[in-house]
Amino acid sequence: MLLRNSLWNLSGSAVPMVVALATVPLLIGALGVEGFGIVTMVSSVIGYFGVLDINLTSGAIKYLAEHHASGDRRRFAETFWFGAMFYGALGLLGATGIYFASDLLVGRFFEVSPEMRDATHTAFQLGALGFALTQTQSYLLVVPQALQRYDRSAQSEAFFGVVVNLASVAAALAGTGIVGVIIARLSVSAANIVYLVWMIHSFRLGMSPCKPGKDVRAALTSFSAYAYLSKIASTLHQHADKLIVGAIAGPVALTFYTVPVTLAGRILGLTYRLSSVIYPRASALAGAGRIAELHPVYLGVMRYVTYINLAALGIIVLAGDEFLRRWVGAEFVQQGYPVLVLMTLALLADSLTNIPSLVNDALGHPRVTGRFALANGLGGVAMVYLGTSIGGIVGAAAGHLLSSLVLGVSFLLFVHGRTVPIAFGETMRQGFGRSLWVGFLVICVLLPVKWLVPAGLFGTVAVVSAAVLSLGLAGLFFIVGVDERNAVMAMARRLRP
Repeated sequence: MLLRNSLWNLSGSAVPMVVALATVPLLIGALGVEGFGIVTMVSSVIGYFGVLDINLTSGAIKYLAEHHASGDRRRFAETFWFGAMFYGALGLLGATGIYFASDLLVGRFFEVSPEMRDATHTAFQLGALGFALTQTQSYLLVVPQALQRYDRSAQSEAFFGVVVNLASVAAALAGTGIVGVIIARLSVSAANIVYLVWMIHSFRLGMSPCKPGKDVRAALTSFSAYAYLSKIASTLHQHADKLIVGAIAGPVALTFYTVPVTLAGRILGLTYRLSSVIYPRASALAGAGRIAELHPVYLGVMRYVTYINLAALGIIVLAGDEFLRRWVGAEFVQQGYPVLVLMTLALLADSLTNIPSLVNDALGHPRVTGRFALANGLGGVAMVYLGTSIGGIVGAAAGHLLSSLVLGVSFLLFVHGRTVPIAFGETMRQGFGRSLWVGFLVICVLLPVKWLVPAGLFGTVAVVSAAVLSLGLAGLFFIVGVDERNAVMAMARRLRP
């Protein structure tokens, strides 16, 4: 079930990601560099207001899963409706704040050309509604995930993720400008909410509206209060850097920064979804008192996901300059490729803490995760601000990398052997340590090849092909376990004519 849910969860993000990457050049071409940067700023402000969310979704998944497994329909319904009321109120509060702050944001914090000022103001006001819709949409998705029906949640995410990108491009090409793009996204988000309500009703959970009991409210808010620190840090990581770059360097520089960051972030987001399904699994094992069964699962997932992360991001570094040239234009290579390399390393450092954080929370220690995540978020904001002031967008990426390395290593050293019941040394030997040295060794061997082959599409295809083959073989013989390797070999033999 863990593998199946991982693949479904991956598909929910992979399909929209491919479409999103394909549509970025069309959006830049239709909206212009400044217009695309403004749309990015609006999205970042909407996401940044998510700091109001105390991360109730994390606690909701945990307790909805527990109550469903025990057959406690009353507490299941009370948990759901408590979250629904919270996110309804949160959406209204955040939307009000964004709407009335639009004048201040456009007038004082962001540098936009005079001819774009009115459209930017309208886009921010419409974005207020987008915040409310996004909160509701995100919360409704926790129900199928808590039921471990990742097939249903992934189908919804994939379909509407594709539609929202296509609708944005259609609006931009139709000449509606940034306002039309925002309206198109709002329309798709509203349709997604209607579908999610229908899907939850089809599960026949018997969730009539009810008043949440005191015990349900206390359990959910207590857990989520500490998880909120991680939410703040996540919001800072995802949006604060863009707001800082936009405020200091302007929307044009923000576009040159956002494009490579989006490329690396989208790729890493896929592999995070592979690992995130360990959260309900670890919670179930902890609740059943079967912690010993978590040991091999943890080490195996750490080893595989780390290697996949390193392989994917390594290929981005090897082929990133040519990809940027053909994806969005040659002007993005000079400024964007150094950002791409630095952010790739930063995201790799961040990814090493994903699985330990999920297991740490599942075992009931969100306080530890939250404190480290908040320190990383605040440190990252300070370093990005300092880096942007000194070195522009390259300095911003360098600041992000430095913060991720320092706080990430500190977190790993602290939790292993304490809140995560596996020693750090064992994790290094049998978990991510092996994946890192094998992957880095292969990539270091391939780097000289990149400069030896002719520049251009043919040379890039040759380097990527060599990387995929080399990393695949190294993973098969040094990362994959004996049983899994034998199964792969047996499958390959069956496929022979």
